[in-house]
Amino acid sequence: MLWAAIFQAIAQGLTNAFSTWNYLKENKQQSKELAQQAQEQADQRAKKAKYDMQQQKTSFLKSGIYFNSGSPLDVIGETYDVAKEDINALNRDSLTAQKKLRRAGKTAFFSFFIDPVNNNGGQIASNIYQGIQARNATKASSASSSSGTLMSGSPASSKMTNTKIS
Repeated sequence: MLWAAIFQAIAQGLTNAFSTWNYLKENKQQSKELAQQAQEQADQRAKKAKYDMQQQKTSFLKSGIYFNSGSPLDVIGETYDVAKEDINALNRDSLTAQKKLRRAGKTAFFSFFIDPVNNNGGQIASNIYQGIQARNATKASSASSSSGTLMSGSPASSKMTNTKIS
């Protein structure tokens, strides 16, 4: 009977180790996917800003306004600045989400070592991550007026390149 209990504990520990390891791998993969999505969104925002600035220049020229100084350049500059803020916010949000995913995976991984038999680290970390997501969703809904992308500056992941408008 003692051997059966020992064998059952070992089997449960191995099962928990496997599920925890899979949870950690899934979180790393989701983090990579978030980085790719953020880069694609930043690139799209940069293209749109570039198109908008070209349209503004064309519109000014067609109406006979020269844009080498004054308010036409201010309008174009504001378009650039808004797009840059959008891209920076997008990448900042992406980095935050990636960090939370990785942290949840690491929490699951290390919680397994605390009690490998009775502790399902993946479930614990999943609960932590869902709580963080819920809290951030309420914060995001209250501050949803902020746009989200990056012109230049910090990329959404260390492997990503900077997105520039010009």
